[in-house]
Amino acid sequence: MMKKSFSFILSLVLFISMFSFSDSNAFAAGNIDSTIQTKNIEGEYTFEEITALEKYVSVNHEGLFILDTTSAVKDGVKLELLDGQQRYFDSLNLEIKEGKLKANKNLEITDLEITNFDYNLLNGEISLFAKCNGVSKKAVSHWWGKSSKFNSCDADKFAADLASVAAGAAGAGILSIWIPGMGWASIVSSAYCALYSSRVYANNSNSTGVIVDMTWAMVYNITPQ
Repeated sequence: MMKKSFSFILSLVLFISMFSFSDSNAFAAGNIDSTIQTKNIEGEYTFEEITALEKYVSVNHEGLFILDTTSAVKDGVKLELLDGQQRYFDSLNLEIKEGKLKANKNLEITDLEITNFDYNLLNGEISLFAKCNGVSKKAVSHWWGKSSKFNSCDADKFAADLASVAAGAAGAGILSIWIPGMGWASIVSSAYCALYSSRVYANNSNSTGVIVDMTWAMVYNITPQ
């Protein structure tokens, strides 16, 4: 259903220097930019272009997200982008109707099923004696996608899982453990996962942990904690 919305990912063509995933710290050391943000290689969509749709977004009297497509089209916003955003709203609105989420007038989303859920040792494989900096928190829903925080240990594990998918050693489904409810299954590009992995490593190069913002279109923004 999201074939058009993800066309820019499926056609992603990148040249990525060869490196060993087992030596992830050495790779990260070569990418010391404090903040690395993604760009759609084809130049169609960026993280900023998706979040710029905010002025066309509101919550109606039924507590559902609505998109002012008419005004957006008049302003020159691409129909493909609006279609993808509407499909995401359809998914959010379904969860709202099921009583799982609540949309607030300020566009923030309240998870009605959430508990005080902070996690560490997400996959149960990090040593209890490892020193992990930063915090890990459950993914939070937004009108544009999801955000999550990973401490330094979880960030390295998330990056390693992305690298495993890129290398064909694991299926994309493993990534839903980290940020659930996204279109991981639609990813067929190893280059996408490899680049994603490298940027997580780079932003965690000082072992601070990372903040990952990920849109419904799988365009992401990563910053150090």
